[in-house]
Amino acid sequence: MGTGNGFEIRRAGTADALGNMVMETATGRLLGGVGHNDLRAWCFPLNTPRGLGVAQEYPFDHAFHNGVFVAQARVVCGGVLSNFWVVHPDWRSPDSHVYNHLGHIRYRDRAHVTPLASGYRFTYRSTWTGSDGRPVLDEARHFDLYAAGDATVCDVTSGKTAAYGDLLFEANKHGSLGVRVQPQLLPPFGGEIVAGKGAEIYRGLADEVAFGKERDFVAYEADPAGLDRFGVCMMILNDSASDRRTGPWFIRDYGLAMFNATMVDDVAVAEGETWEAALRVVAYDGAVSVDRARAWAAAGRAAAA
Repeated sequence: MGTGNGFEIRRAGTADALGNMVMETATGRLLGGVGHNDLRAWCFPLNTPRGLGVAQEYPFDHAFHNGVFVAQARVVCGGVLSNFWVVHPDWRSPDSHVYNHLGHIRYRDRAHVTPLASGYRFTYRSTWTGSDGRPVLDEARHFDLYAAGDATVCDVTSGKTAAYGDLLFEANKHGSLGVRVQPQLLPPFGGEIVAGKGAEIYRGLADEVAFGKERDFVAYEADPAGLDRFGVCMMILNDSASDRRTGPWFIRDYGLAMFNATMVDDVAVAEGETWEAALRVVAYDGAVSVDRARAWAAAGRAAAA
């Protein structure tokens, strides 16, 4: 599917569930893809301009960490606690709280696709159903997947509306928007975590440079044998519950990288109101710098045609 913007959507087959791959028509450059199953919608792959992947679709032991994704544990509506972090109900575990009180998010309809200047927006609308089978909230989720001058960008936005009563997103470590990072970029395999605050830049392990710290951006990057340096950078675009754009960051050396708006504080949403959070995920070649990160952050959010 092409629209005259220089990019097209290709699929491996006729089913939307096989993923919507965004390609630049003239060059064949594959930016990445957006798709869904009956449990979750996410962005994968996500490639640098050279075609190097920066996200992992899921690790062996956490099949619910999916590429660039949205998830949230400990959501309370009408006094009922529901968990939307783990989305595999057949994996319930009586001794782990993240496998209990499971709610459900279903993506049975195709994404609504809107052209952007250099890519596409994929919009999913869903109702999150709680652990008691009752609706908890309505979500509008956008994945804006597009080419930038020196990078590939995925802006993920989640607007959660309290359509069925007041909502409380309780403080906990499992939320809100982020990416499961490709293993080649991780410290155990020779990569490093890079973070910036003001004019300062920090490099090292997660706890040293990023976890729980005020940072303008957080990145993972590496120069594996035979490959020039590349990486993935994250920066916060919006959190309607707070003026902060520097965290909280939940960053781990094993590759879970989240902007977790509820890591420290509860988020309360009154009935009829919407909490919106948005994260920019940038796949790039070369090394991140303060100036590059500032340029990526300063770019406006993509306008759908």
